[in-house]
Amino acid sequence: MSERSVLLTTKEDAFAKKLKSFLDSRKNKTLVLRNVCKEISELRVYLEHIPNAIVVADIDHNPSKGLKELDDITSLYPRAIFVVVASNSSEELILEAMRAGARYFILKNRIEMKLDGVVEHLLSVGFKKAYSPGSIISVFSAGGGCGATTVALNLANELRLLTGNTVLTVDLDHSYGAVSSYLELSGSYSLLDVLNRGEQIDKNLVMSSAANYLKDFHVLTSPASDEHFLSNGFKYPNLTAFFEACRQAYKYTIIDAPRVSKDVARLLATISGVQLIVFQPTVKDIKIARSVISSLTRWGARPERIIPLANKFRRFSHLVTLEDIKNVMGLDNICYIRKDFRRVVNCINHGELLAKSAPWSGVRREFQKLAAVVNCINHGELLAKSAPWSGVRREFQKLAAMIYTNGEKQQ
Repeated sequence: MSERSVLLTTKEDAFAKKLKSFLDSRKNKTLVLRNVCKEISELRVYLEHIPNAIVVADIDHNPSKGLKELDDITSLYPRAIFVVVASNSSEELILEAMRAGARYFILKNRIEMKLDGVVEHLLSVGFKKAYSPGSIISVFSAGGGCGATTVALNLANELRLLTGNTVLTVDLDHSYGAVSSYLELSGSYSLLDVLNRGEQIDKNLVMSSAANYLKDFHVLTSPASDEHFLSNGFKYPNLTAFFEACRQAYKYTIIDAPRVSKDVARLLATISGVQLIVFQPTVKDIKIARSVISSLTRWGARPERIIPLANKFRRFSHLVTLEDIKNVMGLDNICYIRKDFRRVVNCINHGELLAKSAPWSGVRREFQKLAAVVNCINHGELLAKSAPWSGVRREFQKLAAMIYTNGEKQQ
């Protein structure tokens, strides 16, 4: 087995010596500590030359700042394996590390025992494949009837078509469970069956429990009619393990979360790569959407990854304009999906998605643009790289050409 390089970022010289001593003392000399950085941001210099390194990141000095810096790096180097270490742990800190792209979280006082186990596991699979976790996209609702389920399903389908990856849609609506009715699905297993497996929750369980709407479009339904499920609610620890298993199994997992508890919403704020807040362009929905955005931000969601989405919007004849919405929310950018009652209802009645029932419609094009924006935000990339052939990228090209032409005329 060839050597695997280890990169360490820590401000503690004693910890750096401890880790080096541990690696040197191992009988199997497959891991070599190559470099020690004081700042996480310095890792990029070394990862450019060693993209498949094992990175040990000490976040004790400033956990919040450290994980934010780590989040900016992990997506750029999918072949690297990131291990976060700290003196103390909490469920929120572990979740934030997982969201930042870390594969393991280890307490410093157990570094020898735990890291040795990590190393043995990696050696047992022969470093066959670097860990590149998928993303959770959460779709929240600001009011009943705003079309959050329609948005979640069509967004999932457009992400599938845009990226060429298999997607999973999870129905967290324990009141109605509209996803299965929308797609006319009757799977053998539901989310409850997965959550009740406790420590056995892994990507294989998730993939085998999901129903196949299409070969590369999987759905995990909600047992809304199950009284036992409604009385017990979601088990928070198991839900955390479930989301991690989803990230291991799918490039994109879209969560339909129109009615969830505060604890579940906080978890989704922490773990989601992008959050959409779907609302109708009414005064009531706009105020609720603003409150939801405030709560998600307070719970750890990054403001630049929150997308307010005005659904059923009439651009030229609606009483509430985009400018009104922007002013009330205090935001510059608001996405919208036009109101097209006939096509959307026809889509629902036939258990189909817009890409099939109305492929050339304006409302379907807007979902394509939304998918391109979500993919762009999730990967922290510009549209020219993440969605070069998308309609929304072409609009930016037209805008740039218009600005250039106007500048030439003025000169």
